[in-house]
Amino acid sequence: PVPCPPGSPAPRLPMALRICTLVCRSWGERPQLCQVACTVGRAESPVRHGAALPQGLDSSLQQWGVAAMAARLAAEAELSPQQRGGTRAHTDILGVDFLLACVDDALELVALATNSQRCLESCVLAEAMGRGVGEPRGDLPRLLAEAMLHRAQCHLVEGKDILLIGAGGVSKSFVWEAARDYRLRVRSSGR
Repeated sequence: PVPCPPGSPAPRLPMALRICTLVCRSWGERPQLCQVACTVGRAESPVRHGAALPQGLDSSLQQWGVAAMAARLAAEAELSPQQRGGTRAHTDILGVDFLLACVDDALELVALATNSQRCLESCVLAEAMGRGVGEPRGDLPRLLAEAMLHRAQCHLVEGKDILLIGAGGVSKSFVWEAARDYRLRVRSSGR
């Protein structure tokens, strides 16, 4: 999922999305949307009614966004530090623009572009508008803060010397894994 050069087809994720809506005639002879349900499946076979459990549009788009981020992380892992923009440069927050497009005589959801600034602005605005009409606070502020704080904590402790006293046994192996991820130099007291 990277921005396409002009004239090239939009990038396609290996997933398919079926969006079903239930619409009824309301008072005043006007159509009214009652429910939206989606099913997600593999791109190589059509997603059929009854073949997968329905979920909301929000959940479906979350799955697509997660798939786009996974593809971006996999692509970044293959780049050299110079190609990424530096030894510590990597993607922490990714915005993905999707488009419902006609591909091979069928409507498909395709990843149009990846960005962060514009998507972040739109999502923050939607969150604020929802709170303005009484919707409960969403997870956006908490998740963004967690991502930024984790990056800041990693930067603060990177390359530091840590002395562990009574580091524990096998049950504390996660400590050593975290230390390796933070690039800490760990010394043990060897009690």
